[in-house]
Amino acid sequence: MSQVMLGSAMPSIAIFPVDLAALLEAIMKKALMVVIGFVACIQPMPLHASAGQDLRGAYRPATVVSVTKVDTMVDNAYDIGIRLDCLLYVLRYKSANDYLPIGIAPNHPIDVLTGEHGYWMHVVLSPNHIAELRVLSTAGADDKSCAIDVTQSAAIPVGTILPVSLDSMMRSDKSRPGTAITATLMQDVSLNKGTILRAGSKVTGRVVQASEPRNGSGEARISFQFDHVRLGSRAVPIAANLRALASSMAISATQVPTSGGDEDFSGYWNLVQIGGDQVSYGQGYPVVIGSEVVGKYTSQGVWAYVSQGLGTECRGTIDGNKRPQAFWVFSVHACGAYGFDVKILHSGRTEPVGQVTLTSSGKVVKVGRSSGMLLRVDRSGAEEAQADTRTSRVALQ
Repeated sequence: MSQVMLGSAMPSIAIFPVDLAALLEAIMKKALMVVIGFVACIQPMPLHASAGQDLRGAYRPATVVSVTKVDTMVDNAYDIGIRLDCLLYVLRYKSANDYLPIGIAPNHPIDVLTGEHGYWMHVVLSPNHIAELRVLSTAGADDKSCAIDVTQSAAIPVGTILPVSLDSMMRSDKSRPGTAITATLMQDVSLNKGTILRAGSKVTGRVVQASEPRNGSGEARISFQFDHVRLGSRAVPIAANLRALASSMAISATQVPTSGGDEDFSGYWNLVQIGGDQVSYGQGYPVVIGSEVVGKYTSQGVWAYVSQGLGTECRGTIDGNKRPQAFWVFSVHACGAYGFDVKILHSGRTEPVGQVTLTSSGKVVKVGRSSGMLLRVDRSGAEEAQADTRTSRVALQ
């Protein structure tokens, strides 16, 4: 029996029997919790936005519009006005030494994440400093630009990358033709003339066809398509191909640093994106492939240029390749399925455009909620609406 001596500061020494195996197990559990806590602390980006979270699924760009000092008897406090889209949030920031971070200043851009029920807001003050501030009030922003309906944009530019997290489960043995599917945009996407498709926007579609293997053999498959993007109050028609698909486990793996960071937690680390050799160096740091800088890492995800991928199934088009785009947790080289025992038989890049087919040999095709997808727009707006009409007419003949 193992024994430990306790109470060295007491006049006498008490001896207690201890289960050494249980003690070691407790120590290991404690160490594991410390590691998990450390990883969680350095990762400001949530993994996915659930259907119920809507706009609360990812950090989003906002602007500080006002800073007002408040006289209190206990500590130094400031009321911070932050504009997020067309809403003005007033937050309370408390400072024990009457100090304001450099990120809190009028007209200063800042990344934020609204908390559950809207009572709190997480504010990124620096790459390694995220403050949770109480929301005092919320009101419509007094800004003329908010009166402009951004949904007047006729279309989403061809070639636009849409990084999404799936809200709906798809199974080749249970999903039926016509079943609705929904996904959430995980990163802000820049459109024409300064219009931004915000993280949290919904992309909707439907299952086209599903079949399962017979008697444990053969090929299971499921076909689906995304046909609308919610832009403001309007559903914009699209046809989009599937560039890459990733399981929730593959997405989680991108949040674990492979190296980097030091004892004083200076705010940089190495993260490998889905798709291979792309490594990100902390928020605001460059994203590189080998020695080539292809973009930068933000609180929402990777912002980079599209890889041409010539000679691959994901070879790029001219449209959209000359402007940086949102890749979330995907590499610019991401192409195919990651973390799934499935194959992308048809990506939707060729006819039928926008229709994606996944297959699996001898197994049910399962694509669960929170799976990630890298979509790319082939047609949008009036052009896609006309294509939908032509397809419908052919189906009726």
